[in-house]
Amino acid sequence: MLGVLWMFGVLFFAGAPATESVIDCTKNSLQTAIDAARDGDTISIAPGVCRENIVITKNLALKGAGSEKTALQGVKPGFPVVFIQSDYPIAVTIERLALADAPRASTEPQHGKECALFYPELLCPSGLQVRGAAQAIVSTVQIARNPWVGVYVLDTARVFVQNTEIIENGWGIYVSPNAHIELRDSRVERSRENGLEIWGSASAMGTIIRANGRSGVENLGKSLLLNNEITENRQSGALLSGSSETEIRANLITENGVWGIAAQLRKCNYLSDNFHGSAVLDQNRVYGNRMGDICLP
Repeated sequence: MLGVLWMFGVLFFAGAPATESVIDCTKNSLQTAIDAARDGDTISIAPGVCRENIVITKNLALKGAGSEKTALQGVKPGFPVVFIQSDYPIAVTIERLALADAPRASTEPQHGKECALFYPELLCPSGLQVRGAAQAIVSTVQIARNPWVGVYVLDTARVFVQNTEIIENGWGIYVSPNAHIELRDSRVERSRENGLEIWGSASAMGTIIRANGRSGVENLGKSLLLNNEITENRQSGALLSGSSETEIRANLITENGVWGIAAQLRKCNYLSDNFHGSAVLDQNRVYGNRMGDICLP
């Protein structure tokens, strides 16, 4: 934990001595407890389902009894289950919880209608949304069945995810320009869209990226993919677009529906030539992909 905090460059839990409290959110409001907490406090959540949307704007730790026992479930249509926001650096830890079932703002199929406020606020029914200069550590969490994004990172926010399942969301992970995510020893599976869509920067290590509705990873920013299993995605395992910079090392990439690794180029059967970036490949096992294994300039 100390190493992660140092990497993110945050002085965590500064100020008054931190305290730990326990809440049964089936009987008391978790948001009320968060609002009353001092900067740097820890709130332990007893087993049960917390049916409310949570907003965090301070240094804080939320700890459950395990993702199979303690769940936060959204009730406000079109809003994230957990929304972390700050204009200055804060560090928030979320451990041993499930973040699930954020309800849509609308049942209409038109793109964007499922969000409460699409632009510029970008509040959408995601499992976890992190904005501003906030930083979050997510450990041993299940993020499931959210119609927009499992983990949505915007502005200059930074998120570290480990030992976490991100399953059956709209996008698994979406990283906007200037934002960053580090993903370790996790699973991103059965998203409706891309497993990971990267416009900012990202690293994924030791993670299973499987059976997503579009590509396993679409990189339009700067990404490192190291020692992952990228398999059974409906389109390509890794799709490189725009001026992206991608390092792909020691991954297993197999049984994807289009290419294993491809650039968005006409020669790879895409509609336009939209790749003028760079790719470094090293010691990957790429085989058994439907259209072919590698298509790069």
